Amino acid sequence: MPKKRSAPKQARHAIILAGGSGTRLWPLSRNLFPKQLLALNGELTLLQQTVRRVLTAFAPQNVWVVTNEEHVFEVRSQLRSLDPGLDARVLAEPLARNTLPAVLLGLDRIVPAGDDGGQALVAVFPSDHLLEDMDGFGRSLDQAMGLAGQGLFVTFGVQPRKPETGYGYITRGRKLEDGAFEVERFIEKPRLEKAMEFLKSGRHYWNSGVFVFRAREFLCAVDRFTPELSAWWAARAEVPMTQGYGALPNLSVDYGIAEKIDGIAVVEARFDWDDLGNWEAIYRLGKKDENGNVIQGDVLAMDCRDCLLISKGGKLAVVGLSGMIMIQTRDATLTCPLTEVQRVKEVVALLKSQGSQLVESHLTVKRPWGSYSVLEEGPHYKIKRIEVLPGARLSLQMHHHRSEHWVVVSGTAMVEIGGVEQLLVENQAVDIAKATTHRLANPGKVPLEIIEIQSGPYLEEDDIVRFDDVYGRVKHEDS
Repeated sequence: MPKKRSAPKQARHAIILAGGSGTRLWPLSRNLFPKQLLALNGELTLLQQTVRRVLTAFAPQNVWVVTNEEHVFEVRSQLRSLDPGLDARVLAEPLARNTLPAVLLGLDRIVPAGDDGGQALVAVFPSDHLLEDMDGFGRSLDQAMGLAGQGLFVTFGVQPRKPETGYGYITRGRKLEDGAFEVERFIEKPRLEKAMEFLKSGRHYWNSGVFVFRAREFLCAVDRFTPELSAWWAARAEVPMTQGYGALPNLSVDYGIAEKIDGIAVVEARFDWDDLGNWEAIYRLGKKDENGNVIQGDVLAMDCRDCLLISKGGKLAVVGLSGMIMIQTRDATLTCPLTEVQRVKEVVALLKSQGSQLVESHLTVKRPWGSYSVLEEGPHYKIKRIEVLPGARLSLQMHHHRSEHWVVVSGTAMVEIGGVEQLLVENQAVDIAKATTHRLANPGKVPLEIIEIQSGPYLEEDDIVRFDDVYGRVKHEDS
């Protein structure tokens, strides 16, 4: 754990946004397991790295992590591995509504109902960025907090290292103090010619996506520029903030607030920063062999140079490639030149338009009770391997369109079918007919593994009617 910085006199709060999808890192990053939950540059995931970094400057009780409801159990699990108390700091969005509603969801835990925010200082961090030089991070944050305490809205700007077309830019204006300037304007992702101009000008920064502000000024801006969000915020004393969340406008902090307000400053980042937003970044920052290749997993590379080669499922054999990426998972493989990685989002969009499940989940899907892996599927059948953690249990549920056959591979299973419980051990099996209530639990002290064979005309995960669930999930959801 990095050395903790001395606590400031005035309490500071942090909101970490962990609800993105990371489509440009497909096929490793998918909607149900996005890039912030992946370990791409070491043993810790990007989310875990962000939380550890934030805890060097903020007290744990002043840190909130906002994520999508579909990711909340995995996020809590990852935070528990850092500190058992951190999973209580996780907030769930009912569905994705961009960064501005997510920030307000976090502010609800910082600003009491009926309060205008007062002097509370808040920093908002993405969960999927790479930062190095903790001392530089602390100095930049302290400067940003000082400016926010004067009523300014503050962001961090990163000196561009190349003409990057995948980032937004900030044009700096009048100097406020050493390393801090007024923001002249924000610029969306530019074309290459413009990006080259920005690199040469010395007046442009990459937009880091980090914001620091005093809650009072932020809420005033919400009231002025986003009336729908303002009305939703004002009603929080009477109704939960998750109520009506799906009807909120899809607004980012940049577009909804930062690009419209006066009194906005940029602090020049005193740390190394990268958003690991595409495969070129993973290659550039990765450890290279003598031929300039970055290799992860079970890869056999012959006569390859300057390539990114990753296998997360099976042997990947590559011959005679140069300047290419190959990313292999159990169910998908991506190949393209390093110069074309920005087009991966086009691949994802095309797959999504075709209704492909490859953009949604991996073959192994994590759940609060454990995980399941799809081993094989075809018309009218699907075979899964299910692992249930000790002491965990699935929801009490039924299916309209499928029957199931369970075989215990290892461990002990408590099976409830139609209100009747029975204990199963290795090599014992049970059948569950359509429209029959059932539940699976692991009463033992070791993981339970079963093989599930589904049969029926419709085998998708939304064919579930849930009657009881210890994890508080909604009625229709997978397992």
